[in-house]
Amino acid sequence: MTRWLSPEQARPFAHLTTPSLALALDGLVVPAALPVAPTDALLAAGQSFAGLPAALAIVKQTRHDALEVISLAAAEPFRRLGLARQLLLWLQAEAQRLGVQSLSLSYPLAHASTAAMERLTNGWNHSPGLRLVHLDRTGGTALVQRLTPLAARWQRSGRFALVRWQAMGPDLHHQLERVQQQAPPWAWSATADAALGQRDDRISQVLLEREAVVGWLVAHRVGLSLFRVTQWWVSPEWQGRGLALVLLRQAVADALQAQPVYQSGCFGVGAGSEEMLQICRRHLEPLATTVQANQRVSWTCP
Repeated sequence: MTRWLSPEQARPFAHLTTPSLALALDGLVVPAALPVAPTDALLAAGQSFAGLPAALAIVKQTRHDALEVISLAAAEPFRRLGLARQLLLWLQAEAQRLGVQSLSLSYPLAHASTAAMERLTNGWNHSPGLRLVHLDRTGGTALVQRLTPLAARWQRSGRFALVRWQAMGPDLHHQLERVQQQAPPWAWSATADAALGQRDDRISQVLLEREAVVGWLVAHRVGLSLFRVTQWWVSPEWQGRGLALVLLRQAVADALQAQPVYQSGCFGVGAGSEEMLQICRRHLEPLATTVQANQRVSWTCP
């Protein structure tokens, strides 16, 4: 049997997702119709077999008429029984019932699960997805050293300043909110990736140009020892001048000093952001422990 799960019903399924998402199951919403308030609400569909938790899909509402599957897994004893396919087909039927326009998910390329995911999403629309880059502490230290001369040059100019999220006062918060409303949708969401963990306000940074907000970098603590950059943006008039790297250098430098200790960091770059892809290839990937390309697939309701 497949059904939408309440927080209480989801607890027996918690072992079928990541530790961070398992913690987020207490905030699940059971949909009757969309939109579900607020945007970025989490939903979970569970499938039972012989009365046991067999498969779990965690779904995020990304727009008022769009859902994204952010976790999909079947329990080891029930794999190769077609449960993941049944769960996806159920989600497609539910999407139509709820008035959803599209259902999407991403999966890694060149991975043991790639062939299975390709079969599951045969007939969906495929496009390049996020490029995920992981650095360990050695790579993070090397990155900070490499970018220090660039940061020092901008610091000497006296034109720009970085402010940690935790140090922002009310006036700066209000200004930031105004700029965020004018930024591209991908550049800011108050709850973006909240399911991954808690925003780390000691690492997240705001970039000021003569006291005006012109950029930011937001990082979340994922589990105990990983930080993930979830939002990273510089206003168009200042792009291409190295200021995104200045933001990155300070965030990584602060992460290396944070407690509890971070052992690694993760950076996701969208396929449509050519400038960020160039930064990634030139500055991050040579120091990375792993680089993972992802495929993004979407299904449009008929």
